[in-house]
Amino acid sequence: MPYVKNAWASFINSAQSKLWVLPMVSGIIGAILALIATEITIPEQYFFARFLWPGDAKAASDMLSFIASTTMTVLTTTISMTLIVLQVASGNFSHQLLRDYIQSKAVRVIIAVYVGVFTYTVLVLRSMEDDAIVPPQLAMTMSMIMIFIAVATFIWYVSRVVDMVRVDTIISTSVDRTVKYAAIATDDDTPAPSECPEIPDTAFHVFATDSGYVQRVDLDGAARWAKNHNATVIVQVRPGDRVMEGRTLLRWWMNEETHCVADAPVNEQAPEHGVVAGRDQGEDSAPTPPTIVNLDHERSSGQDFSLGLRQLSDIAVRALSPGTNDPTTARHVIAQAATALRTLVANPPQPHARFLEEDDADQPRLVVWAPSRGAAELVDSFIGEIRRYAESEPGILIDLLTVLSWLDHSTTDPWVHDVVDAQRHSIVAAANRGISDDRDRERVIEAAEGRTSHGAWDYGM
Repeated sequence: MPYVKNAWASFINSAQSKLWVLPMVSGIIGAILALIATEITIPEQYFFARFLWPGDAKAASDMLSFIASTTMTVLTTTISMTLIVLQVASGNFSHQLLRDYIQSKAVRVIIAVYVGVFTYTVLVLRSMEDDAIVPPQLAMTMSMIMIFIAVATFIWYVSRVVDMVRVDTIISTSVDRTVKYAAIATDDDTPAPSECPEIPDTAFHVFATDSGYVQRVDLDGAARWAKNHNATVIVQVRPGDRVMEGRTLLRWWMNEETHCVADAPVNEQAPEHGVVAGRDQGEDSAPTPPTIVNLDHERSSGQDFSLGLRQLSDIAVRALSPGTNDPTTARHVIAQAATALRTLVANPPQPHARFLEEDDADQPRLVVWAPSRGAAELVDSFIGEIRRYAESEPGILIDLLTVLSWLDHSTTDPWVHDVVDAQRHSIVAAANRGISDDRDRERVIEAAEGRTSHGAWDYGM
């Protein structure tokens, strides 16, 4: 069952990242409906019959041909609009948004609807005989209903596209996604050790056999395997990490001390896990862990809650580039991102763990431990990325200092306090280096010292 669950999770993740899956399903449904509808005949004496297609076979054939050709034309237009939206999003905002656009409901639904309608009309047209007097009336009526649904879907798609390319929508969506997935990542009733447990030298290594981004870490699957084999698994990567081929993904060891040999030869693991170095198990090879860490060549939201902050920093950096020169957008990003940062600081993500209750032990035994992105790391990465591109913009630097002061008063975490102090010093250094006007530079220094021209610091946003 664990392997079935892992395979099903991998299939769902792959299906969600592919654009053709939903259109393929809709095409199959359209084909089935066409085959069924063309075989159904409704007698004229039925009340429902008066609402069916009233024309003859020639008119029905012409109508089906018109629907099929129009559907293909609109589908081509839709794909062109989608490509334009993708180009605008990647060029003006962040290339990290491309996957989100492809996975959006608007793009998937519009293509799926038109593929389904086209498949249905073509198969109904194919089933009609040249010498038929009465066409399949139910099938024709359904095709008319479908074309109205397709028109409504196209209007909805256009409205969604206009909304999708607005920078306000992109920023708010990234913030909401970060808060949502961070809440899921921190919603763990089992407290985990903040520091990685000590790993014995005889522990086995599981290496990455490909490069890519960590999509998900199956902690529950790892816990089941570790409990069945009396092992301990330490995951050494986090969702969103860039992994190069050959990097250690996780380490594990058996808890039966009789099997430990300090200077053990290299054992061969399953091909998908690479080469595992560790202890000698005698004639028996070491058990093979299931696929715990899933990789892909693109980052995606989900367990990687930091992707939203990455998208926000990309938007701010591009807005501050000389080619764009749009500090207003950058300030808007900082103000909106402050909400996500404060949520992460107030409820910081913690390492994840799974335990095994043992009858002969006073405390449960740790079987799986996995790291998480700390609040200090996220604050340092986001503030530092924008600061490096805003040396000559006093308004941006003051906004960053405002956010830092807000975060400093929202937590008692010493790591966050250290990051806030370090970023304050870096921002002052950037202002001294990049701002030539004495008054603008003094404003930044006042903000860094917690002062304003009115003698008090306002912690509100």
